[in-house]
Amino acid sequence: MKPEAQRLAIAEACGWTQCVFVESIGLAKGMPGNNTPSYGTYENGMAQLPDYLNDLNAMHEAEKTLWEKDWASRYDFVDKLARILNPTHGHHLQSGIDLLDATAAERAEAFLKTINKWEETKL
Repeated sequence: MKPEAQRLAIAEACGWTQCVFVESIGLAKGMPGNNTPSYGTYENGMAQLPDYLNDLNAMHEAEKTLWEKDWASRYDFVDKLARILNPTHGHHLQSGIDLLDATAAERAEAFLKTINKWEETKL
């Protein structure tokens, strides 16, 4: 799944609407929802989307949004994240510390897999 598509899918899951990626300027933007923060307003009230794949704080906020909607999804998220970090053993990692070292991009992939929005990149 391309980074732009990941970013848009996470934003939409967090309540952003009318999300688009403007390739010419490399900017992902959308209309903030009720609880979504605005990162600078652009034309027609659209604002820059959070950089979920590179910002752990943005991913933390996305995860909190998911937990508020469905607390039990935390378990699925942790399982998906463990399988990304260790495809062979999955949730049988040596310690939970491994999960703390996950990058924002790894957390974004687990998030999208948890909400069934992950798409494998076609070669």
